[in-house]
Amino acid sequence: MTDIVYNEEKKDLPIDQLHSLFMSAGWIREPETEEMISHFNLPFINSTLVISAWHEDKLVGVVRVLSDKIIRSAIHDLVVDPEFQCRGIAKELLTRCVQTYPKSEWIVQTNAENVEYFLKNGFIRYPRNVLFRPSAWDQEYEMSM
Repeated sequence: MTDIVYNEEKKDLPIDQLHSLFMSAGWIREPETEEMISHFNLPFINSTLVISAWHEDKLVGVVRVLSDKIIRSAIHDLVVDPEFQCRGIAKELLTRCVQTYPKSEWIVQTNAENVEYFLKNGFIRYPRNVLFRPSAWDQEYEMSM
């Protein structure tokens, strides 16, 4: 898509646009606290790699990665505005990630609806055990702890 500009330098994305992007894509499940909203861009600022996609001055897609830059890289967010989906933006964001750390193992945690997308874009099912401990922000698992 020629009217999309990709930025691989800026990590301090505008909180209002970043939050709106996640809201429009349905990624926010529960009401957030003011503290959470006011720090919405901190995970991006603290990530190893952030690539954003812009249409004019509007943030329409983003991916963030934590990586040791050699052995393992983990995609923690890959989101595209629903109005801009199916235009190759997510694929371009993934391609740019892999090109940045081409020898790295890439892992992604995703929901069931997106598994097929990642499989068709070169990912395979992880053959090892992967465990996690939920964050304080994840109310879905709060009761099980």
